[in-house]
Amino acid sequence: MKKVDDDRVGNVAFVRAALHHLQELSALVETYYSFDGIAFVAASARRGLTALLADRSIGGAWLIRQNHETVGYFVLTYGFDIEFGGRQATVTELYIRAESRGLGIGSSALKFVEQHLREVGIGAYELQVERGNAGARAFYATAGFVEHDRIPLSKRVPSGTDVVVTERMPHAPVKRH
Repeated sequence: MKKVDDDRVGNVAFVRAALHHLQELSALVETYYSFDGIAFVAASARRGLTALLADRSIGGAWLIRQNHETVGYFVLTYGFDIEFGGRQATVTELYIRAESRGLGIGSSALKFVEQHLREVGIGAYELQVERGNAGARAFYATAGFVEHDRIPLSKRVPSGTDVVVTERMPHAPVKRH
């Protein structure tokens, strides 16, 4: 278990999640999605988390613990992007419980991510933030992230048996088919 000590937050530990953390991690994901207004489909989330936890080559999830209590999590996945010179990573999710925000835990998490990426030879990473989340946007700007004039687009490819959930757009209700 790697630890990052930060005088402002006390002892923060980053625990790489394994399959036995699936239930705890799934509950955190559901809480985060509710906070950010993202549709949570339990079966889909469980399938994705199980795949991620079983195959380190695609990335991983880490529980963030302060004084032995889980206060959040983040998910880091690996990809490839010519713009960034090859392998790059994406923090697809970073969530800190409300009562633990503003204590430097998010900054410690980003420092941990960067150290991990140096260790695995990846020199760039990106993330997405909800357009209306001014606090998160300011936090990431302070951490050195630069906004691009791009709009992320996504499309689910249903298997024929999946329940398709249309991603929430600003001012648009979630649609279930």
